[in-house]
Amino acid sequence: MKQRMIRIVSIIFTAMLVIGFLGAPRAGAGYIDDFLKGVKVLSELPNEVNEIKENYQVTLDRLEEAQGTLEAYRQQNEELMASNKELAATVSALTEAQEIREANARKTRIMIITGVALLAGYFILLRVIRFVLRK
Repeated sequence: MKQRMIRIVSIIFTAMLVIGFLGAPRAGAGYIDDFLKGVKVLSELPNEVNEIKENYQVTLDRLEEAQGTLEAYRQQNEELMASNKELAATVSALTEAQEIREANARKTRIMIITGVALLAGYFILLRVIRFVLRK
């Protein structure tokens, strides 16, 4: 009886295994597909690395160009600032010279007007003295 029981259990177990393998959906070559996908990804990596290197080089070139342009602008800015200082000094000197000229012209006008007034006063005083002396 014991042998019979072992035989029945082994038949049931075998039947369950067969039904389990036959009835279960199969993964369609999962290992092979995964392997092939991995190989494909690995084969595409050098192209991606080369593309990244090219993009990096282009970015470096643009950076160097921008730095060169920035340096040129900085140098031009320094030159313009120096030129601006020179122009400011020139304008200041010209303004000062103009003020001196205007002051000299004012003094000259005052001297001429004073001279004419003194001369006119002299003649008027002489006429008044003559008029007073004749009477």
